[in-house]
Amino acid sequence: MKHIVLAALFATAACVSPEAHKRVVGEKEALQALYDGMRADHDKLVASNDRLRAEVADLQKRALSTAEIEEQRRALARFIEQKDASLGALGKDVEVIRTGEGIAYRVTGGVLFASGRDELSETGKQTLLGLAKELQGKRVRVDGHTDDEPISRSQWGTNLRLSVARSLAVADFLIQGCKLPAASVCVAGYGEHRPAQAGSDEAARRKNRRVEILMLDG
Repeated sequence: MKHIVLAALFATAACVSPEAHKRVVGEKEALQALYDGMRADHDKLVASNDRLRAEVADLQKRALSTAEIEEQRRALARFIEQKDASLGALGKDVEVIRTGEGIAYRVTGGVLFASGRDELSETGKQTLLGLAKELQGKRVRVDGHTDDEPISRSQWGTNLRLSVARSLAVADFLIQGCKLPAASVCVAGYGEHRPAQAGSDEAARRKNRRVEILMLDG
């Protein structure tokens, strides 16, 4: 009989009312929802932190790249200044310039050729001889340029043909007169299509009549 009474008491103690059960289940679900929300917030923070780290790393790379570019710009400016200084008396007719392909010596066309001609003048030959020491050991490309005035009475017919003929004349002299290896010299002609200075006045045209000797390997 005693055992029957105890069993009844335990059974009574284990019983939970429907309302209490719902409350417990509700609290459990609320805790789970709170946990899920905290986990989602944690994941967002981790993703945000990773993104910030990536942005900081990118900014550091950009800062380094900007510093390197600035140093290269300063080094190039020093190089051009040194080359300008080394030209001496040639400086009035020759300019050291930076192009999209590298450093070039720009020689005014009036020094090299008479109007409408492709034969080098004596002054032009002396100018190229003075440049020869700067070109030794380099691969170069001789670029011919003209102004925008159409050719009306000339064997060339177009400014493009004239610019090619002039670049060939300079290349031949660099090889034969300045003893540059033929394999290190090539030519190009652009006519009026790559002006050094915009405009059609005489000052611009004088600037655009030129030959540029581009150093292909620095």
